[in-house]
This record gives sequence, structure tokens and C-alpha cells, in this order.
Amino acid sequence: MNKELLKKFFFGDNLLIVIVGILISFLLIGFLIFGLSDPKSTMISSSPSLVEIQDTYENNFLIESNSDEFVEENPYFILDPYKISPLSGLILFSSEEYKTYKIIVKGKTEEADIEYTNYGGVKHYIPVYGLYAGYINTVELYEVISGEDDILVKTLLIQTAELPSEVALPSLIETTYEYFGDDLMMVMPAINTLPSAYDFNGDVRWYLSTNLSWAPAMLENGHLLLGTNEIISDPYYTTGLYEIDYLGKIYTEFMIPGGYHHDVYEMDNGNLLIGTSNFDGTVEDIIIEVERTSGDILKTWNLADYLPELDGMAEMWTTYDWFHNNSIFYDEDTDSIILSGRHQDVVISIGYTSSELNWILGDPENWGVNMVSEYFFTPVGSDFEWQYAQHSAIVLEDGNIFLFDNGNNRSKYRETDIPAYNNYSRGVIYDIDTDNMTIKQVYQFGKELGPEFYSPYISNVAYYADGHYLIHSGGHSEIDGQNINVPAPLSEDFLDADLNSITIEVLNDEVMYRLELSNNYYRAKKITLYTINTGIIFGLAERLGSQLATDLSSDKIDTRFNFFDTAPTKYEIDLFKENDRLVFKGAFDKNEIIYLLLENDQEELLYYVPTGSNTFTAMCIAVFDGDDTYVTFHINEENVSGVFKVYLYVDGHKYFTYKTVEFK
Repeated sequence: MNKELLKKFFFGDNLLIVIVGILISFLLIGFLIFGLSDPKSTMISSSPSLVEIQDTYENNFLIESNSDEFVEENPYFILDPYKISPLSGLILFSSEEYKTYKIIVKGKTEEADIEYTNYGGVKHYIPVYGLYAGYINTVELYEVISGEDDILVKTLLIQTAELPSEVALPSLIETTYEYFGDDLMMVMPAINTLPSAYDFNGDVRWYLSTNLSWAPAMLENGHLLLGTNEIISDPYYTTGLYEIDYLGKIYTEFMIPGGYHHDVYEMDNGNLLIGTSNFDGTVEDIIIEVERTSGDILKTWNLADYLPELDGMAEMWTTYDWFHNNSIFYDEDTDSIILSGRHQDVVISIGYTSSELNWILGDPENWGVNMVSEYFFTPVGSDFEWQYAQHSAIVLEDGNIFLFDNGNNRSKYRETDIPAYNNYSRGVIYDIDTDNMTIKQVYQFGKELGPEFYSPYISNVAYYADGHYLIHSGGHSEIDGQNINVPAPLSEDFLDADLNSITIEVLNDEVMYRLELSNNYYRAKKITLYTINTGIIFGLAERLGSQLATDLSSDKIDTRFNFFDTAPTKYEIDLFKENDRLVFKGAFDKNEIIYLLLENDQEELLYYVPTGSNTFTAMCIAVFDGDDTYVTFHINEENVSGVFKVYLYVDGHKYFTYKTVEFK
């Protein structure tokens, strides 16, 4: 065929035929690959929850230890029985008659010994707390005989693993055993760290290898309440709370429909006041009361019902996070809930029974005249300063308010801001007169330490007795030797920042304890590993409450043609089942319109996947999940049942993931 004929064939009347032929060829290839071969979709496996994993571990070691050979001279020992508390262990054995035993966990110094006597019985389950990392620990087991010397019956040598990099060693520890005793200082994560606790020597004697977050609420039964290890929404909202002991055993999982953040308070009746969100345009402005034994929500307080969202705006205020509640306290004497709103620089009181706003503590500048005249206090006395961006507001026995004053800017107007390099944070106590609506500053500690104690976010205080306080400045950050005025994770030069946390205890104005760690920590709490409530109850943890049903979309999708039905690899699609929800992850442009479709013979369930990000201006816990365009979306099991094929829509193009998911 000569050139003229080729030209005529390709560019003449046959051009349309050629194009159609090429298209048909592509379609045939696609059909052969995806049609005739009909690749089977794979079922998304459901990874067990931490609760289920722990139940398996427990069943295994209980079976292993259930033997007549394990007696006092030959006890069964397991290190880290629940696999999240590496410096803890459990001794199990039987005695022929009723006996009482004690253990001594030997310290690196004699003063660092930790002793515990368990309850008497014939079946003995003795928690071992306070081991050292990367060390051959000595634990002595004694039989306790009334009126006589204890008898040493067994010495256990226990080798532990080295500390992970996420557990920092103190850069400074100043205290004495005479003051601090057998207590430990627990610090909770803020940036790439794990919950950990230090003795008077600064040695790590406890930590969790799983990042359970937020304030460590100490319960009356000796257990802890911590945020779960699952995120319900970025950047740090967890699915709920775990009730755990120092072995890391979970006793109860409280699932919260709007997730959990910052703080929880145990009331005298055992019920829990919890900070949550409804994600309906705002966050961190909902408080709920959860019934302890059922997980039912008994009461809800929406702070938008009490405060104008546009008043009192602090520098980090956003429409999405306008209040930013970071602490909860119930004052029995006044039957009121005390809340700390960082983004309005205020502490507020709401009647628990009356559900009425009682008062507002904070700088009244930038607030409406009616709010100021009805709810704000008037300062009296000398040396008075308002607090700014505060945390951890509590009510003392005399009715005074004790809080951590972060002090961001120390002004409601930008033109009078105090720069971070000249600023300070402090613990401060205010005496409030609610009859005359006056306020007086009666105590402060921290201002005299200057800029080195400045923390623009996180931090807390604790009250032991009059004149005896903890003040924890957990978020100090410097770049090139200068304080920064924003939470460290929000700084453009975060990776170059020098981080520090300073925890101080004062007794009658004398510093009795000082711990410094080269990182940021959300809160500090003094703990005692062994208490009168120490013990263990075996069995599967209860799961109480529920998650919200994920909203269905009624949108009509403008579908578009695509040659292949599998999503391009650039989207980095990842689908997996976590506990009782489907997790979808992918990398998308913020302007792309994304939907997930669950489909079977009976129904189609369509979900809109948001790709635009909200502005987070007070990240109390740094959550890094790759590129800014990386999207995480959950479909909760609530109201969904059956087996579904999973499809993805991107800007109207429909792709089959070749994944199938089952909701029970």
C-alpha cells in the first residue's frame, strides 16, 4: 500500500471507522480483563478490638496458670499480661490453706522499693507494679504471718525490655524520698509520646505501650479512665473511654456517640460527665452525663444555648471550635458544672439541676454589655490579673477557683498583646463572691519563673491541701531560643522546635518537686500504684453505649464514564474493618467530590466523604496522618446490617474496590 492510500485510509472517509475500532478494542480488552475473568471481591477482615485481644491473652494465661504445680515456692508469673503495660506483671498461684502474701519490688535504691500486701485467700493473683525497663528486676514474695516476721518464700528475677523512644527520660528531677515517697508522677501524651510515670529518682516505673490519651481520671475503684486508641474524627477525637488498671486490663469501654476529648469527671453516684461534640458545624461545646452501668446518656448541655459564640473571641477562636472546652468539674456545694472555654478565655458555671448559666469568670473585654452586666465578676484588691486560654479549672473546698492560666497574649486586643518571649504561665486561685459578683486573686505561682514556664497550650493544676499544689506547664516550646506563641504542632518550624514540660509541686510556697521532660505533655497527675482497691477481676470487658449511625446521603450523583472500574493507584485507597466500623482512607484533592457506596441485592447505602479540612487551632494532641489531602472516613455499624460490595465515586466516576464488607 503506497503513502497516498495510507493517507486516504487514516485521514479520509475511514477516520471515523478507525477511531471506533480503537475504542471497541479498548472496551474488548477491558471486558476480557474485568468481565470474562470476573475477579472476585475479597471480604474485608475485621481486626479484633483491643478488648477482644486482651480477652484472648487473659484466657491463655489463666489456662496456663491453672495447675497444681504453681504454689508459693513455684508461682506462675507473666510479664505484661495484657500487652500494653510493659513494666507490670502478674503472679498467680494456689495455697492449700488461707494465707496472706506480700511482695517487694526491689528498687535501684533501698528507698525506691515498692511494697504491696494482697488480700488473703487460697487463690492468689498479685499484680506486680513498678518494674524498671531494660533491667533484671528482683521481686520478693513473702508469706505474711500475724504477729511474726514475714517469711521469704520466693525471689523472682524479671528481665524487661528497653524503653521505647516515645518514653522520655527526665532532663531534671529535684525532690526527695521524704517528700515524694512511693508516689509516681504520671504524664499524659501530647506529641509523639506515651503515658508514663516517674518515681522520686526520675526512673520510669510504669508506662503504656499503646497511646491512650487525654486526662487520666482517677476513679473511686482505683482504676483509670483514658481515651480509647481509636479516632472518631481528626485531629484527636476518640471513640470513647477505657476504664483500665495499671496492668493495662480494660474493664469497661464507654462508646460515646460524639466522641471524647480532653476531660471526664466522676460524680459521687458514679456517673460520668464527659466532654464531647456533635460535629454539626461545631466541636468541643457539648457536655453529657453518662450512666455508669448502662452507658446511657442521661443529660446533655449544649454550650451554644448559654453563650453567644461571637463574643469574647480569643486569638485561636474559629467558628468550628468557638469555645474549646478543656476541663470539667462538678461542684457539689453549688450543684453546678464548672467548664473551661479556652477560645473565649473564660471559665463558666452552669447549674446541674437548673441548667442555667450562673456566672462567667474572665476578662469581660469583647463581650456584649448585657452578658457583662449579668454574668461577669468585678475585680477587687491589688495584684489582680485575668487568666487567658486557661486549662484545668477546679473548685476548692472553700469555693475558690483554681486553674492553670496559660496567659496567651494576656490581652483581648492584638495591639496590647504581650509577646511570647516576655510572657509567663501560672497556677492562680481566685476568690469569687457570687452575691456581690466580685473576684479577688488570692494566690499565684509561676509568674516569677518568667518565660521558661510559659506554655501556650495544654497544662493543668492539682490541689492537695491549702498551700500544697501541683502546677504543670506542659507545652513550653522554643525555636532559635525564642518562645513560640502557638501549640507546637501548629508551628511551621515544628520539627526544629525545642520542647519542654515542667511539673512543679509547692508546699507553703516552697518548691518540693520539679520534673522536666524534653517534650510536651498534656497533663501531669501524681499517682500511687498500690492502693486499698488494688486487685484484679478477670473476664471480658463490658462495652457500653454506642456510636452514632453514619449519615446517609440523599445526593443525586452526576455519573461520568470511565474506561476501567478500578480506582487509580494515586488515590492510595485503604479499606479495613476496625471493631464495629468500616474505615476508609485515601489521598484526594480537597476539591474532589467523594462518595462511598455500599451495595447488595436489597439496598444501596450512599455516604458523602468530606475532603475539605477544618481549621484546628489548639491541637492538644498531635495527630499526624500523612499528607494534608489524606482523608479518613468511618461507616459505623449502627443501623447497618448485611454483606455489601464497596464502591467509590470520585467526581462522578464510579470505581469498584473489589472489596466486600459485612456488618452484623
